[in-house]
Amino acid sequence: MNSKELKKQILSNLKEQLSEKEFQWIESKNMHLGIFTEPCLTYMLDGIKTIESRFSKNRILPYEQIETNDIVLVKKSGGNILAFFTIQEILFFDLEKTPISFIRKKYEKELCVDQEFWKQKENSRYATLIRIEKIVKLKPFSISKKGMQTWIQL
Repeated sequence: MNSKELKKQILSNLKEQLSEKEFQWIESKNMHLGIFTEPCLTYMLDGIKTIESRFSKNRILPYEQIETNDIVLVKKSGGNILAFFTIQEILFFDLEKTPISFIRKKYEKELCVDQEFWKQKENSRYATLIRIEKIVKLKPFSISKKGMQTWIQL
């Protein structure tokens, strides 16, 4: 299923859950689908995790392809879409210019990640930090997403 079909499927579900005004507002925004795993997913839904991060070796989504006020739909890995959030602030880092240790020191508390996370990301070259403005929980719904992508621009 391509991103256009995914967006159509998602909007159909959102239309059933949101007021007319909320739906029109969300429909007018740039939308992204993010795939999230535990325990970060629960921390995010509970408002403890206030910054989402994406680290990569290559310049892939969402690096430099998202903007403040975009909408990110929150999908549990292997599960349903559970929520969405608006983006308050975005920071992009080229890790050859900004050491990952700087990011860890400055944002570790808001990222809510453990030692193992940093070990897994030590060879990354790019980082995107996304400050969550407002998270809205939804009645969970499924979509027909296939594949290993963890970020899709809709």
